[in-house]
Amino acid sequence: MNHLDPSWLQSFVAIADSGALARAAGRVHRSPSALSLQLKQLESTLGARLIERTTRKLQLTREGERFLPYARELLDLQQAALQALQPSTEQGLWRIGLSEYFVPARLKALLGLLEQQADGARLEVTWARSSELQRQWADGALDLAVVTAHEPPADALLLRREPLAWVAAPGFHASPNRPLPLVLLAEPCPVRELALAALARRGQPHSLRMACSGSQAVVTALRAGWGVGCLNSSAVPADLVVLSEIDPRRWPSPGRLAFYALAQPWLAPLVKQLKAWATH
Repeated sequence: MNHLDPSWLQSFVAIADSGALARAAGRVHRSPSALSLQLKQLESTLGARLIERTTRKLQLTREGERFLPYARELLDLQQAALQALQPSTEQGLWRIGLSEYFVPARLKALLGLLEQQADGARLEVTWARSSELQRQWADGALDLAVVTAHEPPADALLLRREPLAWVAAPGFHASPNRPLPLVLLAEPCPVRELALAALARRGQPHSLRMACSGSQAVVTALRAGWGVGCLNSSAVPADLVVLSEIDPRRWPSPGRLAFYALAQPWLAPLVKQLKAWATH
């Protein structure tokens, strides 16, 4: 019997929903080349071409359209099987993931809100990068995840948008004769992508001086004067200088960062409270 690897199905569904290999790769946290290989493996196993590759976009073939609902159903069954063995709500465990960019200065208040809403249930909170939280959500390891993303994840609710800003240590001077030294998170990171895209639009020469695994490392390196970073407004510590406010013409905001909630249906009341909290 032919074996259908769940990762093949996940890649196929992402491609079908996104219509582009690069966007699909971002959704499932794999490289475009890995997705292309998994699609070929799935098509070879099924003995059918599922995706029509054109110069402009990817489109489902007739066989792909027929197979898509079955792929979704198989993935849903896998998710249900994983959740069946996870601690249930009756056991009083809420598994929550929070993006480290999500209003970090108010983390104490946020944890207090979670404790209040849990009403005695045990909380298991993960504070991490959005890419890691989305992976855990896809694996069924979280009941709620607050993440950043360029495009809304499937079935996600928008919680908050806020502007991005260029920041540096007090007294930092960027030499006009040298590439701009940057301190950013390592890939994949929406903030990094928006920052680099903004520099590319301006034709600003730059070099990545330090790539960090977490936002606190970014802040520490900026405090040490290692370069210029990009942070959302609620994540800027008081001891760093917001260059976008000092000289908005030279340091225009790279854009806005969006936060989304991915949650199990039974946590809808908590998501509603989070949205109200995040917008005040």
